[in-house]
Amino acid sequence: MPIYLRAPEAPAGGPDGKGWNRLSLNAHFGFPAQCALRPRRWGALLESQDTRRARWGGFGVCINRGNCEDCPLRKAINEQPTTVEVNAPRVLVRIEPLYAGDDAVFNAGPDGWRLWVTTGPDDRDYRNRRPWVWEDAARVHGWDLGRPYGDEHGEGFWLERTTRVPAWGCVIASRARPSFTRHGFRVNGTRVAFLHHYEACEHGEELLNAISHACPGPDGADEERVSVRSFQSLELTPQPVGGVRFHVEVTNMSVHIKATAGLRDEKARLSLTGSGWTAERVRAAAEALRTHLADH
Repeated sequence: MPIYLRAPEAPAGGPDGKGWNRLSLNAHFGFPAQCALRPRRWGALLESQDTRRARWGGFGVCINRGNCEDCPLRKAINEQPTTVEVNAPRVLVRIEPLYAGDDAVFNAGPDGWRLWVTTGPDDRDYRNRRPWVWEDAARVHGWDLGRPYGDEHGEGFWLERTTRVPAWGCVIASRARPSFTRHGFRVNGTRVAFLHHYEACEHGEELLNAISHACPGPDGADEERVSVRSFQSLELTPQPVGGVRFHVEVTNMSVHIKATAGLRDEKARLSLTGSGWTAERVRAAAEALRTHLADH
């Protein structure tokens, strides 16, 4: 992936024959090469997702003299990915420009930027989180870059979570045996979901991540009764798919979602516990299970 962006050549002409006017500082110093892993605005961040389309002009200066193989920024892309420490389907990243002060010799623009991850336009408590620099934003895995955003407080952009990453704060532990496989989902040390497969499971991490997205936060990770009632079982039951039928059983303390092929061949069972399991969250977990079975 090309990340070294050479400076554009000056057009021929001018007093020096190289396109520069003697009054221009560029006549003496020229333009520096840039790095496609150092975006400085939303458009450049979009280009950094596939550096084959990156163009010189929206990025920071190359820090390794064009030696991309040994560049620490290139190694950090895979070895030090940035974690979005918010459990939300989408986040708003606000861009805060930094200035040297009124005594600066030149006032051509910001001297730097801080990026803040927020839960949305109304989030005002985001400064207790760790701020990012632009290089951090380029190293985010499992989130899709959304549209730019602007309001009276400044500019920013959206990030959309995908099933390539689990929910922040949800720990997934798996146990495989010859006759079954189990996956436990814990929030704040309390198990909130339990997925049981007979024999080996065939799915990847995306199913587990999708279930973790439906899991409640710390306030709902407890041993109290679930928030749904038994009369809601029918409305919470997913539609059959690929010869697989679903059955939802609601008790005082848990919700059980069973996937059955034929009359008795139970393919999977998802158990949900804790007061944080609302009807909306149960539907999301059930739909994740249905989607997985439709793909396999």
